[in-house]
Amino acid sequence: MSTQTQEAPAATGGCCGSSSSCSSHGHSHGHDHHHSAPEPLFAPQAPKQYVTDSTVQDAVVWLSEKAATEVKRFISEKNVPENCVLRIALAAGGCSGFEPRLGFDNNVNEADDLISEQFGIRVAIDRKFVMFMQGTTIDYYDGIDRRGFKFDNPNATSSCGCGKSFSV
Repeated sequence: MSTQTQEAPAATGGCCGSSSSCSSHGHSHGHDHHHSAPEPLFAPQAPKQYVTDSTVQDAVVWLSEKAATEVKRFISEKNVPENCVLRIALAAGGCSGFEPRLGFDNNVNEADDLISEQFGIRVAIDRKFVMFMQGTTIDYYDGIDRRGFKFDNPNATSSCGCGKSFSV
Protein backbone atom coordinates (compact mmCIF):
# COMPACT_ATOMS: atom_id res chain seq x y z
CA MET A 1 0.00 0.00 0.00
CA SER A 2 1.17 3.52 -0.63
CA THR A 3 0.65 6.51 1.58
CA GLN A 4 1.03 10.14 0.56
CA THR A 5 2.42 13.03 2.58
CA GLN A 6 3.23 16.64 1.82
CA GLU A 7 6.62 18.29 1.48
CA ALA A 8 8.66 18.61 4.67
CA PRO A 9 8.24 21.90 6.54
CA ALA A 10 10.92 24.54 6.28
CA ALA A 11 13.64 24.47 8.89
CA THR A 12 13.20 27.72 10.81
CA GLY A 13 14.91 27.03 14.13
CA GLY A 14 16.65 23.75 14.86
CA CYS A 15 17.07 21.26 12.01
CA CYS A 16 13.42 20.26 12.16
CA GLY A 17 12.11 23.81 12.42
CA SER A 18 11.81 24.01 16.20
CA SER A 19 13.66 26.47 18.38
CA SER A 20 14.99 23.67 20.59
CA SER A 21 16.38 20.19 20.08
CA CYS A 22 14.14 18.04 17.95
CA SER A 23 12.07 15.24 19.42
CA SER A 24 9.96 14.54 16.35
CA HIS A 25 11.10 10.96 16.31
CA GLY A 26 9.36 10.14 19.55
CA HIS A 27 11.92 10.13 22.35
CA SER A 28 14.06 12.50 24.32
CA HIS A 29 17.75 12.53 23.63
CA GLY A 30 18.98 12.40 27.18
CA HIS A 31 18.36 8.73 27.97
CA ASP A 32 20.85 5.95 27.60
CA HIS A 33 19.09 2.80 26.44
CA HIS A 34 20.95 0.09 24.60
CA HIS A 35 18.78 -1.87 22.22
CA SER A 36 19.67 -4.68 19.95
CA ALA A 37 18.45 -4.35 16.40
CA PRO A 38 15.02 -5.86 15.88
CA GLU A 39 14.87 -8.97 13.78
CA PRO A 40 14.10 -7.99 10.19
CA LEU A 41 10.67 -8.95 8.93
CA PHE A 42 12.28 -9.97 5.65
CA ALA A 43 15.56 -9.46 3.83
CA PRO A 44 15.80 -5.71 3.15
CA GLN A 45 15.56 -5.01 -0.55
CA ALA A 46 14.14 -2.04 -2.42
CA PRO A 47 11.27 -2.74 -4.81
CA LYS A 48 12.40 -3.01 -8.42
CA GLN A 49 10.11 -0.21 -9.70
CA TYR A 50 12.23 2.44 -7.93
CA VAL A 51 15.74 3.63 -8.68
CA THR A 52 17.57 3.43 -5.35
CA ASP A 53 21.19 3.87 -4.32
CA SER A 54 22.87 0.67 -5.51
CA THR A 55 25.75 1.11 -3.04
CA VAL A 56 23.39 0.67 -0.06
CA GLN A 57 22.60 -2.93 0.81
CA ASP A 58 21.13 -2.81 4.31
CA ALA A 59 18.80 0.19 4.58
CA VAL A 60 15.59 -0.19 6.59
CA VAL A 61 13.85 2.48 4.53
CA TRP A 62 14.89 3.29 0.98
CA LEU A 63 14.96 6.68 -0.74
CA SER A 64 14.19 6.65 -4.43
CA GLU A 65 16.42 8.76 -6.65
CA LYS A 66 13.50 11.17 -7.21
CA ALA A 67 12.93 11.53 -3.45
CA ALA A 68 16.65 12.09 -2.84
CA THR A 69 16.73 14.80 -5.51
CA GLU A 70 13.80 16.57 -3.84
CA VAL A 71 15.36 16.26 -0.36
CA LYS A 72 18.63 17.73 -1.67
CA ARG A 73 16.70 20.60 -3.30
CA PHE A 74 14.95 21.29 -0.01
CA ILE A 75 18.22 21.14 1.96
CA SER A 76 19.81 23.64 -0.43
CA GLU A 77 16.86 26.06 -0.58
CA LYS A 78 16.21 26.06 3.18
CA ASN A 79 19.89 26.06 4.22
CA VAL A 80 19.53 22.95 6.39
CA PRO A 81 22.76 22.53 8.41
CA GLU A 82 25.20 19.87 7.17
CA ASN A 83 25.13 17.88 10.43
CA CYS A 84 21.40 17.14 10.12
CA VAL A 85 19.98 13.78 9.13
CA LEU A 86 16.74 13.11 7.30
CA ARG A 87 14.63 11.71 10.14
CA ILE A 88 11.92 9.17 9.29
CA ALA A 89 9.35 8.73 12.03
CA LEU A 90 5.82 7.55 12.66
CA ALA A 91 3.12 9.45 14.46
CA ALA A 92 0.09 7.77 15.98
CA GLY A 93 -3.12 8.95 14.42
CA GLY A 94 -4.41 9.65 11.00
CA CYS A 95 -7.41 7.79 9.64
CA SER A 96 -5.76 4.36 9.76
CA GLY A 97 -3.42 4.37 12.76
CA PHE A 98 0.09 5.51 11.75
CA GLU A 99 1.20 8.54 9.79
CA PRO A 100 4.78 8.60 8.44
CA ARG A 101 6.76 11.80 8.96
CA LEU A 102 9.87 13.31 7.43
CA GLY A 103 11.97 16.02 9.02
CA PHE A 104 15.52 17.08 9.71
CA ASP A 105 17.24 16.36 12.99
CA ASN A 106 20.66 17.22 14.37
CA ASN A 107 20.38 14.73 17.25
CA VAL A 108 21.36 11.16 16.43
CA ASN A 109 21.48 8.48 19.10
CA GLU A 110 23.72 5.64 17.91
CA ALA A 111 22.03 3.20 20.33
CA ASP A 112 18.47 3.98 19.20
CA ASP A 113 18.86 5.01 15.56
CA LEU A 114 19.65 3.05 12.44
CA ILE A 115 21.56 5.22 10.00
CA SER A 116 22.14 4.76 6.29
CA GLU A 117 23.57 7.05 3.67
CA GLN A 118 21.66 7.14 0.41
CA PHE A 119 22.55 9.39 -2.53
CA GLY A 120 24.72 11.41 -0.12
CA ILE A 121 21.88 11.94 2.37
CA ARG A 122 22.18 10.57 5.91
CA VAL A 123 18.88 8.88 6.77
CA ALA A 124 17.93 8.01 10.37
CA ILE A 125 15.09 5.93 11.76
CA ASP A 126 14.50 5.02 15.40
CA ARG A 127 14.69 1.25 15.98
CA LYS A 128 11.20 1.29 17.50
CA PHE A 129 9.74 2.09 14.05
CA VAL A 130 11.63 -0.64 12.15
CA MET A 131 8.95 -3.32 12.47
CA PHE A 132 6.40 -0.94 10.93
CA MET A 133 8.62 0.56 8.22
CA GLN A 134 11.04 -2.24 7.18
CA GLY A 135 11.30 -2.30 3.39
CA THR A 136 9.45 0.98 2.81
CA THR A 137 10.50 3.05 -0.17
CA ILE A 138 10.05 6.81 -0.09
CA ASP A 139 9.40 8.23 -3.54
CA TYR A 140 8.52 11.71 -4.72
CA TYR A 141 5.44 12.23 -6.83
CA ASP A 142 5.13 15.41 -8.89
CA GLY A 143 1.93 15.20 -10.89
CA ILE A 144 -0.79 17.53 -12.05
CA ASP A 145 -3.18 16.36 -9.32
CA ARG A 146 -0.81 16.26 -6.34
CA ARG A 147 2.79 16.69 -5.28
CA GLY A 148 4.67 15.23 -2.35
CA PHE A 149 6.54 12.33 -0.81
CA LYS A 150 4.93 8.92 -1.12
CA PHE A 151 5.65 6.04 1.27
CA ASP A 152 5.38 2.62 -0.38
CA ASN A 153 5.16 0.39 2.69
CA PRO A 154 4.95 -3.40 2.17
CA ASN A 155 3.91 -3.83 5.83
CA ALA A 156 0.73 -1.76 5.48
CA THR A 157 -2.39 -3.90 5.50
CA SER A 158 -4.67 -0.94 4.76
CA SER A 159 -4.48 2.78 4.21
CA CYS A 160 -6.97 5.59 4.52
CA GLY A 161 -8.78 7.28 1.67
CA CYS A 162 -6.67 10.42 1.95
CA GLY A 163 -3.49 8.31 1.59
CA LYS A 164 -1.70 9.85 4.57
CA SER A 165 -1.86 7.03 7.10
CA PHE A 166 -1.74 3.23 7.25
CA SER A 167 -2.29 0.29 9.57
CA VAL A 168 -0.32 -2.92 9.99
